[in-house]
Amino acid sequence: MAIEYPELADLWEESGCFQKPSALHGWLSGYLASGARLAPEEWLKEAADYLEIDDLPEALSNAVIELYMAVVEQLSAEDLDFHLLLPDDEEADVDEQVECLAQWSKGFLDGIGASGKLTRTPDKDVFEVLQDLDAFSQAHIEDINDPDNAELYLGLTEHARVAAMTVFYAYNQPAPSTSGVSPKTLH
Repeated sequence: MAIEYPELADLWEESGCFQKPSALHGWLSGYLASGARLAPEEWLKEAADYLEIDDLPEALSNAVIELYMAVVEQLSAEDLDFHLLLPDDEEADVDEQVECLAQWSKGFLDGIGASGKLTRTPDKDVFEVLQDLDAFSQAHIEDINDPDNAELYLGLTEHARVAAMTVFYAYNQPAPSTSGVSPKTLH
């Protein structure tokens, strides 16, 4: 199931959303990475709240539901095919791409916070990647003419992708299997 940025960006604009699709994708990714899940009607309410829209138009509702299913599938896949929903260089210049990465990162942190699942201090690896995402949420291009911008952006994007996977694997471990283990008998 492929969710494409350009189609969502058009739908966002038609629906009067002020944020980029990247922000909601980040929120959902953070929420799910924390181990929380939502029923479809709860997700639609959360999405409408985050997008600051009273009633999601039908086309947007359908896209938001599809987005939820795609993100769950990508995060859970063994092939590590999770990717951030960001515009590519044919759709946006590097300045807008970095802005979308910043919105995605802020959304990820907002989603974790909204889940209420991280009630204790995370382990060192998770804490470090959350700090990185916090820094990414403030990212911006200082010199739009710097030829290294695109390469730096790609590095930050990959780092954010791995950060999301790190959080997901820390909080979404399968229950230990007891198959093949006989229960202890008390005598």
